[in-house]
Amino acid sequence: MEWASESLYSKAKLFARRAHDESVDSSLFAFWMSVALELLARSALAKIHPVLLADPREQDNIHYAFGIIPKSPPKSIPAKALFARCSVFVPGFTDKMSGHCLIVADRRNSELHSGAAAFEGIDNSKWLPATYEVMDVLLRHLGRDFRDLLGDHGDVALEALKDRRDSIKKEVQEQLAVSRRHYERTTPEEKKALEASAPEAMESWMKGSKLRKQCACPACGNTAVIGGETVSRSPAKIDEESNTIKREVRVLPNRLRCPFCKLLLNSFQEVNEAGLGNIYTVDEEEDPVEFFGIEPEEYVDIQDLVNRYGQDMYEGYNNE
Repeated sequence: MEWASESLYSKAKLFARRAHDESVDSSLFAFWMSVALELLARSALAKIHPVLLADPREQDNIHYAFGIIPKSPPKSIPAKALFARCSVFVPGFTDKMSGHCLIVADRRNSELHSGAAAFEGIDNSKWLPATYEVMDVLLRHLGRDFRDLLGDHGDVALEALKDRRDSIKKEVQEQLAVSRRHYERTTPEEKKALEASAPEAMESWMKGSKLRKQCACPACGNTAVIGGETVSRSPAKIDEESNTIKREVRVLPNRLRCPFCKLLLNSFQEVNEAGLGNIYTVDEEEDPVEFFGIEPEEYVDIQDLVNRYGQDMYEGYNNE
């Protein structure tokens, strides 16, 4: 099958090694790496099941994922859907990584389908470390590593990945130190003002997403707000007392804001380096009518309800 994880991985390896045979600053290096990145993502999804690669708009594509040969060539999902699905199904693959992959894919498409030299003159330090980071997550999911993917070039990728992690760690430690000093230097009067205004700020931030919660700030120790993206959900349960559907949502943290010391972390890597990278859970409630897609009109005669309500109102006025 064309969508078998192993065959997709072998092709990704071919293009990744072809890229590393070129100069790291060349447009060909960037181009072959963009192709390898997408194939590696497709291999990662196919490891779960090839049906995740099927374009759902035609049922023959889904049939193909189960071994049924269609009359016409099967169609797989485009890059945008591919990377979005990776952020759902591949552990550690964040929305930020999905966005990075889309930028790389857009450049490749521009290179192939337009007159633009999309990969010329791009500083590899702007995209290569992040690409290695994404590949590392995909390789871990596949049970592979850079030495398997790149052979003798694997150590170069590992060193670049280490440098990126060290850089993020250093930046986060500097941010924490700056925010800590900022809060320590505030006067008692300023701290009282912050304590008075913080609840309103946190309430506003919490309203921005149901996946946010309060936590201790890693810089000043006061109450901050942390948020993230959904990793998975537990099975839904019906709460008979409140007549709601409840389930537990597992969240990968990727953002933190503190109203006291003004600390702001904007990615999972940054939050993780600050010591708050563990997946946390929040409770989610949903109305059964919406959850089950119930149309009230199918069970209630709306016109009859309106007529009876109008009659009750009329009799109420007459009794006054």
